[in-house]
Amino acid sequence: MRQLSAVVAVLLTATALTACTQVSPGTPKAGPSTRNIADEIKGGPTSELRKTFSTTPQQVNDYWNSDRLRDARPKQPGPSDGGSDVPKENPGAQVVIQPSDGAIGQVKPDSNGTNPRGDAWSRAGLSETTVGRLYYTFGGKPYVCSASVISSPSKVLVATAGHCVWETQGEKTWADNVMFVPGDRAGQSPHGKWAAESIYTTREFLTKAESSDRGTSGEGWAYDIAFLRMRPLGGKKIQDALGAQGMAFGVLAEGLTAIGYPTAPPFDGKVMRYCSSPNWVKGPFGDYTINCVMTPGCSGGPWFTRFDPGRGAGIVVSVSSVGNARTLSGAVLGQVAHNLYKQADAG
Repeated sequence: MRQLSAVVAVLLTATALTACTQVSPGTPKAGPSTRNIADEIKGGPTSELRKTFSTTPQQVNDYWNSDRLRDARPKQPGPSDGGSDVPKENPGAQVVIQPSDGAIGQVKPDSNGTNPRGDAWSRAGLSETTVGRLYYTFGGKPYVCSASVISSPSKVLVATAGHCVWETQGEKTWADNVMFVPGDRAGQSPHGKWAAESIYTTREFLTKAESSDRGTSGEGWAYDIAFLRMRPLGGKKIQDALGAQGMAFGVLAEGLTAIGYPTAPPFDGKVMRYCSSPNWVKGPFGDYTINCVMTPGCSGGPWFTRFDPGRGAGIVVSVSSVGNARTLSGAVLGQVAHNLYKQADAG
């Protein structure tokens, strides 16, 4: 993988070519049942990398009443003890997709300073409408992650972590009742409540990522990325209504800014927060790792490089994956992630 500064941005067109989870009581209106998918996906067709929902946006909206929104809690995996099973991911072609509000120019790695504290983010510009909380259920229990709208030809994609849509602990299952609330303010939805039509994650994550109370295991954590296709709201696609952040594959980050909604103490999930660093180190799965105290709830939130803090816009190169309240890690996105993006975009 090469540095972003060496890349000529690729603007995608329609013909060519954009951690932290928690629990509360309640009985959801479940979508279609999941079969023994962990067995079925081994060597299966690519269509089994996704789940499509039969529930309507109104059913999803009705499920997430004020009590469930308030009580949703995160469940962020801890880091692995070792990295002996780190895969050698093929970076693939270098692809940079620009944000919907215009190309990102040269931005210094320290443009957003150094902040490991998880301070409140200003919600400047595009970040206000494109970053939010992702609500979902596993086995009837409500959880919450973070997510962001990313630029795509279909104009319907949201990016989050794989573990926010696929349960890696105990009985393996897809998420249900998936709803994205951009710009979430203490459970309020200033930019609407958007229901997912379908969710996608990588075969590597589905088959090779495990977690327990002791932490994570398996090389699948190097592919902890997911995409969601969102249903229209008020007759508009999510990107047309709210804008979208850029995204890159096969390109190494420069400086990094991670944004999300940490929910476990000392945070409460009511405020959009961030960590930033002009540099990074390799984590347990060969992933990006920075000093950051953000707690569970931030999983799936975007990691930007070339982030313009005034515009609130940048290039997403990862999402929050695993952390220990001192450091936070996110997968490096290469060919596998790019292929998943294209599959999700095609629908």
